[in-house]
Amino acid sequence: MSGSFGDFTRSDWELVIREAALGVEDTRIAELYLLDAVPQIEIGAELRIDRSTVSRRLVRIIDRIERTANKIKLV
Repeated sequence: MSGSFGDFTRSDWELVIREAALGVEDTRIAELYLLDAVPQIEIGAELRIDRSTVSRRLVRIIDRIERTANKIKLV
């Protein structure tokens, strides 16, 4: 992730996750990983998907969040 994300507050993360329109499951993955710092293995267990699937989806989720943050001028 971009270095500028280090300055994000929880409300910044909540806004950009909401604005990114990720879908229900990807939104949950983003919230757990980015807001609550839940390990990928635990996210996978909660959602009944493999950790490697969580990892692959996070690449796409974070890319979309970065683009959304740029679009709404948070970074």
